[in-house]
Amino acid sequence: MFLGIDCGTQGTKVLLWDVENQQVLATSFHAHPLLNERPGQKEQHPTDWLNAMRAGVRDVMEKTAVGRDKILGIGVSAQQHGLVILDQNDRVIRPAKLWCDTESTAGLKRFLHDYQSMYGHRLSADIGIPVPVAFTLGKLLWVKQHESAHFARIDKVMLPHDYLNYFLTGNFRTEPGDASGTGYFDTRLKTWHTPVLALIDPTLHSKLPEVIASHQAQGFLRVEAAAYLGLSADIVVSSGGGDNMMSAIGTGNIAPGRVTMSLGTSGTLSTCQPEQIDCSGFEDINTFCSSTGAWLPLISTMNVTNSINTYRQLMDIDIKDFDNTLMASQPGAEGLFSFPWLNGARLPNLPGARGEISGMTMANFTKPHLLRSVVEGVTFNLCKGIEIFNARGLMFDSVTIIGGGANSRAWCGMIADITGLTVTRPAVPDAAALGAAIQAHWCFRNSASHAETVPLPPLLPEWLTSEQGETIAPDPAISERYRQIYQNYHAEVDKRKARYLDESPSE
Repeated sequence: MFLGIDCGTQGTKVLLWDVENQQVLATSFHAHPLLNERPGQKEQHPTDWLNAMRAGVRDVMEKTAVGRDKILGIGVSAQQHGLVILDQNDRVIRPAKLWCDTESTAGLKRFLHDYQSMYGHRLSADIGIPVPVAFTLGKLLWVKQHESAHFARIDKVMLPHDYLNYFLTGNFRTEPGDASGTGYFDTRLKTWHTPVLALIDPTLHSKLPEVIASHQAQGFLRVEAAAYLGLSADIVVSSGGGDNMMSAIGTGNIAPGRVTMSLGTSGTLSTCQPEQIDCSGFEDINTFCSSTGAWLPLISTMNVTNSINTYRQLMDIDIKDFDNTLMASQPGAEGLFSFPWLNGARLPNLPGARGEISGMTMANFTKPHLLRSVVEGVTFNLCKGIEIFNARGLMFDSVTIIGGGANSRAWCGMIADITGLTVTRPAVPDAAALGAAIQAHWCFRNSASHAETVPLPPLLPEWLTSEQGETIAPDPAISERYRQIYQNYHAEVDKRKARYLDESPSE
């Protein structure tokens, strides 16, 4: 049996995976708070992640009464792009800056300009991936500029999943999938990019973790961590990865032709490719490495369930009434448009954008229409990503929906109608935690193998490869209605881009 741990923005999910019977035995979720005291600030204390992980592991073990000797491995998934810095005594120097932190917007823009001036190339051209404000690079620059004393104390620079793995094993390592979202990792060569590191600080390279292959184990659970979690020592800990990489594994998205849409705090679209793709002219595609040894082109938006929940709570709409309220309004919400950029925007790439509502009349300014308008706004933004993938030649006939939004059948039906694609809601919605557990099994098998690398596809559960779960087909008539509404919405988005152009980080 294997434990999958997914440390997200809102909390940590722990899942116990029974490989032999191909089933999830138990799950547990524990929230951790967000530090949000300044404009753009989004931070968390890494100790809150550890506490949530411990509570979750102990919870699933108690629920199932599984003996600790039955656990063969642990896999860690975590929110991407965050910055965790440790001093020479392995103490966390300051709270972790998260992917959604935008305080570094101006500093990153200046740095990207300086990089191009010095080396004669855009950083994205050198490392094979655009560098938005969400990436770790901007957060590191912010600490250097605004907290120089903290920057001077840095001995180790980590991503959230690196920090958890370091706590579990004592080994300072990372893997290409999560590392490719830092802004200082060459996604083609799968190595740290020395020129950008030298421009930040000549000693920075020595403070970064060793890069290992995704099929390799991070190490073994150390005695102190085992006692903290209530497990046996020497359990295999996998290489782990970012939540999007683990979600790809957890939805069987490990070969071309499949696309996963995550409806969480943020929203993402990802697909698998055997080689790094050239996205020149397609800067909205994050050409990540995967945590399977391949590549994971991904498109993301900044606001999804966070915006919807803000609207819902403001209108006092209980989550159990969400679908009924949504369905009380028709496509297009009678002309009401919401631009749900409550935390800036990433698609379009406008970190300084602010949310807007337009088209209000006495007839359409109602709870159902307002709720539908924000759900449609979020969905239109995400579906723009499918349009961008298609323009790059990546085509799909279905989309797998995961994250909290997958619990809403009405929303999933809306996605089918807007995209014209069949929507699948997987049997196990906790895709990142499941993917982490599956990767732990993969690394366990490879740690015990003295022959060639054990491949991942045969280790996927049968029901994952057969797309077991509910499928929702688009309604052709509604899809036709949405085609014009979608175009009208994005025409309005285009009108707003110029207003924020100077605030957008660009190279």
